[in-house]
Amino acid sequence: MVNQSQPSKSTSSSLVNGLVEQLMTVMPFSEMDKESVEIFIKNCDEQYYEPDEIIIAPNTGVPHCLYLIRQGSVSGKRDQKQGESIYFELDAGEMFSIGSVLTNRPVSTVYRSLGDTFCLQFPVEKLTDFGIQSPRFIDYLKGSFQTILHKSQEDLRQHFAAKAAETQLHQNTLESLVTREPVSVLPQTTLREALIIMDEMRIGSILVIDESKRLQGILTRHDLLKRVVLAEKDLSVAISEVMTSDIKTLEASDTVEMAGHLMMQASIRHLPIVKNAQVIGLISERDLFSFQRFSVSNISAAIHGAKNIQALVRAAEHIRQYSKNLLSQGVTGNRLTSLVSYLNDLLTSRLITITAAEFNIEADQFCWLALGSEGREEQTIATDQDNALILADGVSDAAMQQYLRFARQVNEGLDQCGFPLCKGNVMASNPKYCRRQSDWIKRCAGWIEAGSPQDLLDASIFFDFRALSGNASLAQGVSDYVSMAAAATPRFVALLATNAMNWKVPLTMFGGLDTATVDGKEVLDFKLNGTALVVDFARIYALANNITVRNTRERLEAISRLPRFGQTKVEDWVSTFEFLQTMRLKAQIDSEGQNINPNALDTAKLSSVDKVILKAAFNISKTMQQRLKLDYVR
Repeated sequence: MVNQSQPSKSTSSSLVNGLVEQLMTVMPFSEMDKESVEIFIKNCDEQYYEPDEIIIAPNTGVPHCLYLIRQGSVSGKRDQKQGESIYFELDAGEMFSIGSVLTNRPVSTVYRSLGDTFCLQFPVEKLTDFGIQSPRFIDYLKGSFQTILHKSQEDLRQHFAAKAAETQLHQNTLESLVTREPVSVLPQTTLREALIIMDEMRIGSILVIDESKRLQGILTRHDLLKRVVLAEKDLSVAISEVMTSDIKTLEASDTVEMAGHLMMQASIRHLPIVKNAQVIGLISERDLFSFQRFSVSNISAAIHGAKNIQALVRAAEHIRQYSKNLLSQGVTGNRLTSLVSYLNDLLTSRLITITAAEFNIEADQFCWLALGSEGREEQTIATDQDNALILADGVSDAAMQQYLRFARQVNEGLDQCGFPLCKGNVMASNPKYCRRQSDWIKRCAGWIEAGSPQDLLDASIFFDFRALSGNASLAQGVSDYVSMAAAATPRFVALLATNAMNWKVPLTMFGGLDTATVDGKEVLDFKLNGTALVVDFARIYALANNITVRNTRERLEAISRLPRFGQTKVEDWVSTFEFLQTMRLKAQIDSEGQNINPNALDTAKLSSVDKVILKAAFNISKTMQQRLKLDYVR
């Protein structure tokens, strides 16, 4: 065991006392007990490094210790085989030389102090014994990236849980729970008539409302037992004689939280909802429970049963709430976006079916395409619509105009459901994105064989297309052509890769987070400076190698099976993409209801764990960009 009674000669007791609290705020010490942290500190030496001093480098041999930055910051510079260098920056609380210590080899990176820097040095020879004392420490060293990622995901889950509760309880009004008019009778209705209605409608309560729709009372199963059965009332009496007249109500604008609190406080199970002094609905404990327990099955059922746009608008609201609930339960970004995309597909398909019937359009004559994130089944909470239409070659010019009007109504319906119209007009109602199958193949041939860099920048969103509704064979014909032609055209792939070089990995020269200042805040755009590069990387390698899957994770997994890559790389790729996607979801939830970029997050809201994993993730993104350049940029 590590000697607990003999602290390092250069580590004073005052330093130990001061450092314990500091270290227990960062990984892995935050997951360790206080005694183990104290043992770690007592066995460390402390070393000062002046600005720009080399701490350790490849030519200094196998490191004799682990380095932990107590104060200051350290830059890292790692040279690549292709002649380029990777830079990164480490802050207080971070460790380095981990890989070299575990493998007993020199470091591959030059570590240099950026300013006045103090490092704790933990001796390598004491690592085994300390690992017995604190297995969490060794687990962290062996899988630091994944360990930090899991910690970050748990922190994000708790953040999402708080946000979901806030949204669910404070922001959603009772009107959103009202899906049908209440079953009611007039005060003079006989008890027998009221009971027959309750039996036929299979309901446990009925409202008593006068001719002006003003509430007079309610009759519940509890009232029946107490005031009818036990009181031996004749069924011919008016319901007004046995109803509960002193009843609690809430306004349509009141919140779900208020309803739950009132039901608990007053020990009631039903609440009439009033708007403009008139009853618009009746909610129960079951309604509140169902509101909190959205599921794929009940949302799907609501979509399948929708008869009009109003019902679909309500379903879209439920999809968004459901997604927030899933995040609060720790569902990963990849799993969430897959579920959201599935439900959005159902909603869009139902809207298309309803609209096609209005226009008397046959489904076998068209195929509605999902593009971009929807095509990849990676839709997030805040997303606009990107779509297109493929028409059968036999569609006439006159019919084409009918299809454009049909597409316009679908686009506007999606807008009502919370999917804004595309600012770039990449929508099926745009004649550029509504073409016959043969015309689409010609257009793709133009992009692939002779497209300019700008053409391909504008068209890249199309190469993630997926058949969503209608005749899928129309899309398959276009897909088969694109897969064959893209893999056989190196110029096309090279231009796509050249465009991918324009993505800015948000790291400074020395590897720190490179933020943008917006309204006095330092922010990161997790789409433009995060997921977009990974999406491009996966798309380009997929097109170049005739990989037909569309989803980014599935593309990365397929790419990893190519001879030039390996499983280790794909694990880092996938982890990076999922983390950046989850951070994007965090930004969207935090910005909801505000007129700001939904993908931008104030870095002041990031935890120290998030910042560590972000820098690691962005460094992986940078290596992916460099690999694209090496393989395809001529």
